[in-house]
Amino acid sequence: MFDNVIRNTTISVLGELHETLFGKYPDVFAFFVCLLHACILGVGVKTSSYMNSFLTLVNLGVMAVIVVAGYYYGNSDNWSSDGGFMPYGTTGIIAGAATCFYAYVGFDSIATSGEEAKDPAYSIPVATIIAMSVVCTGYVLVSGALTFLVPYWSIVPDAAFPAAFAGLDLNWIKYLVSVGALCGMTTTLFGSLYSLPRCIYAMADDGLVFKFLAKVNKKTQIPIINLAISAFLCALIALFFDLEKLVEFMSIGTLLAYTIVSASVIILRYRPTNRGLVRDSSSLLELPTSQADSFEMDMGGRLKPSYKFLEPFFGEFEPGYIVCVSIGWFTSSTVVLCVYIQYWFNIQHVSWIDGIVLTALVTDLILCQFLIEAHEQNSTELPFMVPHVPLIPSLSIVCNIVLMTNLNLLTWIRFFIWMIIGLLIYFLYGMHHSKENDVTSYSVLLSSSEAGKTPWGAINKSRKRVKTEDDRKPIIDNEELADNGYYH
Repeated sequence: MFDNVIRNTTISVLGELHETLFGKYPDVFAFFVCLLHACILGVGVKTSSYMNSFLTLVNLGVMAVIVVAGYYYGNSDNWSSDGGFMPYGTTGIIAGAATCFYAYVGFDSIATSGEEAKDPAYSIPVATIIAMSVVCTGYVLVSGALTFLVPYWSIVPDAAFPAAFAGLDLNWIKYLVSVGALCGMTTTLFGSLYSLPRCIYAMADDGLVFKFLAKVNKKTQIPIINLAISAFLCALIALFFDLEKLVEFMSIGTLLAYTIVSASVIILRYRPTNRGLVRDSSSLLELPTSQADSFEMDMGGRLKPSYKFLEPFFGEFEPGYIVCVSIGWFTSSTVVLCVYIQYWFNIQHVSWIDGIVLTALVTDLILCQFLIEAHEQNSTELPFMVPHVPLIPSLSIVCNIVLMTNLNLLTWIRFFIWMIIGLLIYFLYGMHHSKENDVTSYSVLLSSSEAGKTPWGAINKSRKRVKTEDDRKPIIDNEELADNGYYH
């Protein structure tokens, strides 16, 4: 919009970065923009949500103008000549989808704000479906309008729509689109900085990262220290990496996170549920009986009656263990299959080796699904549960890995460096301070409704304790007291 004045000024003052892993120059402007957005978020959820909603409405209005003007001033020849509608074929579409997957990064903010929702069981699934539908429709219409407006080979990567409308002497739309792009980037940054501190808060509350990151400000109800540190780290990343590298970096991180979540859904669905130790009597002085005190276990993770012929092979393993191994093997086989197709398989020259490898890998995937399906799911009831398990989570794993294998090598190198840092934090601190290690006898003595952890995002209603006449009576009987008031 300003003919690269900010970039040229920054390069003339600070120079360029000559490292391949970083951007072309240190983006000081992006650094301070991140800090400014963090300050706005630090005011409180309501203020930032109002501003985010306003900017989203502006962005949607600009998108509507782009779509209408793009198809009105466009030329149908751009879709029929010079490569046509799909100049790079199916491979190009998959590679583009993997790169642009950052558009779906903000949806985790819906889930991470579940603790602040009035009815998370209803609002989270509905909000996710509506938001994804709107975003997907918007991206298809806008990208279609761009390629309908100008040929794909003349698109300017740094400013696609402003350059396209400027070439048609539509300067008023050019500046309008630039304002919309700023609003879009602002809402994206708001979404990222909104969800990141809450994710870190949940990890800190569980002991996976440092405890001081879970401190919440009493006035704004926001983890201020957490927000400040995460915003500063985001600002540093924006300072040294350009937009292209950040987009791919966000895409690979999101794809991996969704893959882990999909695998976790299957593992947890087939893990046996411990319903806790149920006491028929509130007195702790009574001896436990076989009927009163027992661990109620459901059939989760055990073989179904119709698959009892597998008992000699898998009967000796603990419930849920075979499912964990199967989903791990399924994910590994999917990675091998995608990498093989991406780098070694040529559809124009299929050899007998390709047939054997592909048949073996596909058979491996089907066998893993068969083993998972042969086990019982647990009977745990949650406010929202993924339907058609394990089919839908397995398809999600396959799709995510297909997109991840289409990202370039440098993105994978940056990702592995980041993962090494995260794993060091976990093994040196998180593993030793996690709440999973805090197993006390008190939680065992509680009933299932009291000892079980509340489903994440659920809102507990306060329970008023009803006092009775016996609340203040001593535990011992009256006859155990001596006349002088002392115990025997």
